[in-house]
Amino acid sequence: MRTLTDKEQAEISHRQADFDNFLDERMPVLCDFIQQLGLPDAPLVLSEADRFMPPIDRWLTDQVVTSDDRTWILTRLGYFIGEYLVQRYAGHWFLNKIPDSRFFGRYVVGQFVKVTNQNAMVDPFAVADAYLLEPPGRSLSRVLGDVDNDLSRA
Repeated sequence: MRTLTDKEQAEISHRQADFDNFLDERMPVLCDFIQQLGLPDAPLVLSEADRFMPPIDRWLTDQVVTSDDRTWILTRLGYFIGEYLVQRYAGHWFLNKIPDSRFFGRYVVGQFVKVTNQNAMVDPFAVADAYLLEPPGRSLSRVLGDVDNDLSRA
């Protein structure tokens, strides 16, 4: 593994210092998101994310995501996708510190117990971003199915 540049080291140090805040923020943000969708038992998203995927999928399918709303929904959807994958594959959130990897410096999910390749990781916010770029009629279940397929081959 190569040595990080001073700029890269500073970025990683900054991101690592913010990591606990990032993790702490996800729980209330996800619960609030589920409540705003009018779904019952919002706190269960933190332990049973899969049960919330179908109603979130239905809500997002035909949503027109404007630039004003994009950051709001991207944040919530990224957290949701990450929690869904962490729970499904017994993984963890962490900061990717691997130089030259495509997710370097990003908060990712990985270290999955239920995936053969122990180096497999996913950037939930990149998945959410690609999903939101799709036109209305999009399918969260299809996107998560694609991620499932990628992880099963990893």
